[in-house]
Amino acid sequence: MIKSVIFVTGSLADGGAEKVMSILASGCAELGADVTLVVLRPKKIVYPVSDKVKIVQFTDDGKLATIKRIKKLHRVMKESAAEVVIPFLPIISLYTMIANIGLRKKVIMSERADPRAKFNNLPWKDKIGNFFMRKCGLYSLADWMVFQTPDAQSYYSEKIQKKSSIIPNPLDTAKLPGMYEGEREKRIVAAGRFSEEKNFALLIDGFAAFHERFPEYTLTIYGEGALRRNYEMQIQELGLEEYVKLPGFASDLPEEINKAAMYVSTSNHEGISNSMLEALGMGVPTIVTDCPVGGAKMFVHTGDDGILIPMNDKKQLVEAMNEIVANRNYARRISLGAVKIRKQLDMSEISKQWLNLI
Repeated sequence: MIKSVIFVTGSLADGGAEKVMSILASGCAELGADVTLVVLRPKKIVYPVSDKVKIVQFTDDGKLATIKRIKKLHRVMKESAAEVVIPFLPIISLYTMIANIGLRKKVIMSERADPRAKFNNLPWKDKIGNFFMRKCGLYSLADWMVFQTPDAQSYYSEKIQKKSSIIPNPLDTAKLPGMYEGEREKRIVAAGRFSEEKNFALLIDGFAAFHERFPEYTLTIYGEGALRRNYEMQIQELGLEEYVKLPGFASDLPEEINKAAMYVSTSNHEGISNSMLEALGMGVPTIVTDCPVGGAKMFVHTGDDGILIPMNDKKQLVEAMNEIVANRNYARRISLGAVKIRKQLDMSEISKQWLNLI
C-alpha cells in the first residue's frame, strides 16, 4: 500500500534540519510514497528535491504572514489524503499543531537540536517555538516523536519517550563524492554558522598552535553569522590573515572539502552535524568534539573512523591535528573506517525507517 505523507518546513534555503527534510522527502518519494512537501516561507529553494515530490510553497510575507501561512497549511492538510504530517523544528511544529485543529491528522514531530542548550540568539519566532514545544510540553501532544540520538530522547519525559523512535540523519550518497584517493590538499576545513555553539574561536586558536609546526597548511571555515567580525579580528591578532580564510557558505560543500587534509568540528552542541556526516562519508579524516546531544560519539570512534576529543580542549585538538598530518597510515586507516557510514546512513535506508514508522 502506497503511503501518503505531508512534510512541513520553513524553507529549503539553509539549515541542517531543512537539508535533512529535503533528503527524506526525496527518499520517501523515490521508494514509492505519495509525498507533499509544504514550504511555508517564500525563500529561494536551494536544497534539491526529487521531481517525484509535490512541492507547495507559500508566498506570504510581511504583517499577518504567519496567520495566512497557518490557514493555507490547514487547507492543504484538509484537502490531502495523507493521514500523517511531519514538521521539523519547534516553531514549524507549533504552526502544524494549530493548522491540524479539527483535522485529526497524525503528527510525527522531531527534535533536531540539543534540547538542553540555551537558544538566546534565536529569532523571536524560533524562541516562541522553543518555549511552547520544549518548555510547555507541547511535544507531548505529538502522536509520535523522532529523535536523532538517545541523549536527546533522554531529556524528555517518560511519556514522550514511550512514543518515540531514534532515527539518525540520512546521507544522499548518490550525490556525495566518493573517497579521494590522491594526495590530499594541505587544507584544514570546517563549516557551520558563525555562532557561539560552533566555537570556531577554539579552532582558530588551535590552528595557530598547529601552524607553528606545519606552516604550509591553511584553514578554511565555510559559513556566515553574527560572529564573523570577531573571527576576523582574532585571525588578524594572531597574524594568520594569509592562512585562515572565511569564504562564506559553500553551495556545494562536499565538493569543496573532499580533497582536504582533515575536517574539524569544535562545537559545544549539535543535533547531528550534516557536514560531519558528509566528511565521514567521503573519508575525509575527521576530528569532532564529544558534545551534546551525542551525535558525534554515535559515529566517531577514535582510531577507527575519526578522532573524538573533549569540548574546549585546545591541547587535544592540536594533538589530533598533528597526528593526522604526521601519521599518514593513521589518517588512511580512519578514512577507510569512516566511509563505511555511507551504507549505514544511505538515504534509502533512513527513508525506509521513516516509512515503516508512518
